[in-house]
Amino acid sequence: MNNLNISVVIPVYNSEKSLAVLIDEIIIKLKKKHDKFEIILIDDASTDKSWNVIKDCCAKNNSIKAIQLRKNSGQHNAIFAGLKYSLGDFIVTMDDDGQNSPDDIDLLVEEVKKGFDVAYGNYKIKKHNVFRRFGSYLNNLIASFLFNKPKNIVLTSFRAFHASIKNEILKSRSHTIYLDGLIFSITKSISNVYVDHKERKHGDSNYTFFKLLGLWSQMATGFSILPLRISSILGIVFSILSFLVSIWIIFLRPMTSELPVGWTSLIVVVIFFGGIQLLALGLIGEYIGRSYLTINKTIQYSEKNTLNIQDKIN
Repeated sequence: MNNLNISVVIPVYNSEKSLAVLIDEIIIKLKKKHDKFEIILIDDASTDKSWNVIKDCCAKNNSIKAIQLRKNSGQHNAIFAGLKYSLGDFIVTMDDDGQNSPDDIDLLVEEVKKGFDVAYGNYKIKKHNVFRRFGSYLNNLIASFLFNKPKNIVLTSFRAFHASIKNEILKSRSHTIYLDGLIFSITKSISNVYVDHKERKHGDSNYTFFKLLGLWSQMATGFSILPLRISSILGIVFSILSFLVSIWIIFLRPMTSELPVGWTSLIVVVIFFGGIQLLALGLIGEYIGRSYLTINKTIQYSEKNTLNIQDKIN
């Protein structure tokens, strides 16, 4: 019978230096208020000794579960893998770098207990570098545009939600997972809680420019057809403009014998419209590709090893 209060799900990638300390802090904090809890660690094919650290932690404490993935699947897919094994009434997701404070776990859970389905941690002062702060700003801006997200709700990886939301998330069969998109497709009962953000003591962020581009692409094409609608509207607008230009060229433009006149503007127009067409084709191809992967049931991740896990939750 399930009587766990909290499941803390942490995707792990190359964090051997910070992971053990973080787990100890979480255990000390949760033991003060909760009789039963679990910590689920998902090693997303780390290239350092993170898995060895995880094995040591699991050997010392049966409340710690672990999953090792065969290949790097990304933060959101890794969390999705951990959710399948979570048994808590409330689920908390957090980073492995030690920048999320375990002291704030209960703040998020208490916010959910007030009646919200999901609570995001909103950092009082972000300790990310300029690139990450700009990336987070763009991420929230795009999410507001695509998901009709209220501007006052800030998305972060430090979040808590009820087990019922987890069960809805696990219904997804998409090849690539974007948790926040799934959450906003499930519920609008979402809140923010101000939390602390610590300095990163070891290593650098694993989010590169290209990974952020991939994330935004997943946001744009995985949960909304708005980009296709925009490309359709642009197609209609530019078709009307090109028709008007044609009328001007045929009937209104003064006729001269200087044929080279207008050649530059013509090339500019051709290149511009060609770019719009390629953009629209690229968007269509992205949607078709994602549909193809989902229809063919391409695996979201592959588990190599598990520790302290008995039965899989379907």
